[in-house]
Order: sequence, then structure tokens, then C-alpha cells
Amino acid sequence: MKSYIKLLVKSICVTAPLWGAAFYCSTHLLHIAGSDYVGAIWNKDVTNTTQDKYYDVLILGDSTANAAYIPEVLSESTLNLALAGSGTIDGYYTLKDYLEHNDAPTDVFISYMDYHLAEDYFTWDVSNYVHKYTLGENLEIYRMIEYVAEYDISEIASANYWMDVLNYTFWSPTIYSYSMLHAIDGDRREANLSAYEDVDARYGRYCMITNEEYHPDGIMGYSTFYVSPLQEQYYKMIVDLCDKNDIKVHMVKLPLSTDAGFVDDYEQDLYGYYDTLLSDYDNADFYWFHTTYENEFFKDEYHMNNHGAFRFSRELKELYPDLFRENGSPSSDRMLALDRDVSGENYLAELSKWINNKSYTIVYLDTTDNLGEYYYLYAGYDNKDVKYNNVGDTKYAVYTLSADNNDYLNEISILPNPDGGLQIAVGEEMTVVYPLEEKGISFVVIDNENNKIVCERQSLFTENGFSKIL
Repeated sequence: MKSYIKLLVKSICVTAPLWGAAFYCSTHLLHIAGSDYVGAIWNKDVTNTTQDKYYDVLILGDSTANAAYIPEVLSESTLNLALAGSGTIDGYYTLKDYLEHNDAPTDVFISYMDYHLAEDYFTWDVSNYVHKYTLGENLEIYRMIEYVAEYDISEIASANYWMDVLNYTFWSPTIYSYSMLHAIDGDRREANLSAYEDVDARYGRYCMITNEEYHPDGIMGYSTFYVSPLQEQYYKMIVDLCDKNDIKVHMVKLPLSTDAGFVDDYEQDLYGYYDTLLSDYDNADFYWFHTTYENEFFKDEYHMNNHGAFRFSRELKELYPDLFRENGSPSSDRMLALDRDVSGENYLAELSKWINNKSYTIVYLDTTDNLGEYYYLYAGYDNKDVKYNNVGDTKYAVYTLSADNNDYLNEISILPNPDGGLQIAVGEEMTVVYPLEEKGISFVVIDNENNKIVCERQSLFTENGFSKIL
């Protein structure tokens, strides 16, 4: 008996590092995962837990959808659950998991790029890495691939499907040791925690949050529209799931850049497919944003940059005014998400649109001798009032703009700085703004709802007007 006990103890001691590593990975995934997994980890966390608030609009789709739909622009209760690299398979299980833990939304928007509908590939590796799929869901996927897919399972999932499923399920070092080795210095932990916080603050959006612009080489031709049997099967399963839960479905084909070209057969195939797909459902529709956007609104041939997403989200809001309605001023959480968008803006005209009718104040330190150019081009629309402020002995003109025409100056301190410039303080935050040596404006954007300084920026005034925001 003693020999058996000794053998058991030795076995436990020998395997302890493996189980310890598995436990660590399961409880500290954000500390070890590569940056590409952060969005999927957030998605899995949100869809597998009960949320503190009710969301009446969910977004499903791939990276083009994640980039295009800006929840903080659309409404207080919009959640972007689109996943980079995903197809309808991922969309179905994302919605299924969410509905198992949360009340059903009233509406779901679905957008997939053509290539994610035409091909059978999906995020099997990524989703299993973050434990998004259960054993039961992996079994369902396996059977569906075997019976429906156009490709062998080894091409679109894994040649050793069930062995890999078990390795993922039990956090095997075969899968996770590489991640652990690259996370030893701790850099991944800090970067991932920051990225996760950003995804959470933006209600799930994490793709192509950039102002970089697309420069095409030629025409992107679209001659055929095709949906693979596997993607179509899960597309129908998404709509069925929505139908059972009384959720309205809006399938949206996103705008493309001006270098996209469509032949007549493509349009006929596209509309024919959706007419057939949705013919059995009363609460489902399809809309194609047929108008192309200029290339400056895209990061690449498929993904909108922040300017394109901002334009699209505003236009979508106009198409569904009853759904994306405003009930008073944005909440403090939504303002914090908008703060991130505002702080990254590089055009004055776009900045004015971001803050319009929201609880923001801008304080300007002007060295142009005439702020009229800025006022009339950017700030003066929609009856906004730029006010002149007499601040001590400063020799530079100081102006303020209230984006919603409310007076917040009692909460904002504007004083001359001893060594020049202005001291601007709100709440517990303070910054010093110095005048530009050249003609232009230095300015500070203040979030009045959260009583915080959002950013400090500058723009030079040239013969062509104001430059990009510096």
C-alpha cells in the first residue's frame, strides 16, 4: 500500500508543473496571450457573462463590421460583438452565448465581407485558444463541417481536430507554452491589459482605429457573389435564432471605396441571394450601402478608418432614427469612449462633428490675430458660439466654445501661467497651454460630464487655412 502511495505522490510531483502551468494559463490568459487575441478574449468574456446593463442593439460580423460600427456614436445601448477574421459560424455562437446569459436585444445588425461568406474558413484556432467554444459546440461544428462544408476539416480547422480540442480544453503546454515563454518579461501583460481596457471602453470595437488613408493601385472588381454551403448554413442558424427570440435582423453590406467596381451579374446574384434567404422571415431585411466612399475614408480596400466609420455610423443612425435615438445627454461611460475618439482626431472639421451637441468645452489660445477663419469654417455651424475671454494680462486672445451651448466655465479654471501661456484646470486635472511661435491655435478639449481634460492639441494657420491637428 505504501508503495502505491509513494508512486501517487511522485506522479503528482512530476506532473505538478504541468497542472500548475495549465492553471496559470486559465486564470491569467491576458498576461500571456499575443495582442491578436485581446479582442476575442473580451468577446468571450462579454458573451459568457450577464452584463450590468441591457443592450438593445448587437453588431455581428467580421473585422470590417468591427471597424465600421461605432457604438458610442450610435446609441447608449449598442454593443459591437463582431470578430476579426470571423464568418457566420463565429457569429452564430457569439449570439448563442450572449443570449444564454443576457436578455435578447431588439435588433441585430450583421455585416460580412464577401470573402468571409464565400470561404469556409473561420476563427477556429483563435476561438478555441480563448475557450470561446465548448466541447458541445466543437462537436456541432465538426459534424457540420463533415456534412456541409466544401473543404476537408483539416483545411479549415485542424487535421488533428479532437486532439487539438482536448489540448485547448485542458490548457495543454503543447498549445500555451509558446505564449508563456514570450510573456516572461511582463510586457504582454501591460500591453494586453491596456488594449482590453480600450476594447471595453469602446463597447467591443478594436479594429482599424486609425486615421491612416488607403491609396489604391487600381480597380477592385466584383463580378460574382457567392456564399459557401457551410457559411450559408450558419447564416440561416443566426436568423433562426433571432426569429425564435423576436429579434429584428438587419443584414447590411457595408460601403466600399471608390476603386470598387460591380458588374450587373454581381448585383443580381447579391440581391437574389438575400431575397431568397430572408423570404421566410418577417423581421429581417437587407440593405446595401451602394454609395461608395472616397478612399480617404478607408485604411485598406476593405476596412474603414476612423473617419469612414464615423461617417457610416452617422448615416446608419439617420436610416434608423427610432432605433438609434438619443435620450438626453450621453452617459459618463459613453463620453469616455467618445473621449478616445476625440483625442485621436486629426482634422478640425471632424473634431467639431465629434463633439457637436455633447458636453464638451474647448479652450483656445489664439496666435492668428483673428479666430474668425476657424469659427466660420469649423466651430460656427449649428449656432455654436465662440466666446472671447479676458484672462489677466495675457497678450494672446483666449476663446472658449461650448459644444452644446451650455455654460461650464464655473467648473473650468483659466489663469495666466507665470512663465507664459495658460493654466487650464478642471476637477483634479491641470495643464499648461503655450502659444505657438507661428500663427495658429493651441487648444484643450474638456469633457464636462467626467470633469476631465481629454487632450491638448495644436493647429497651424497657413495660406491654405488651418493644417491638420498636431
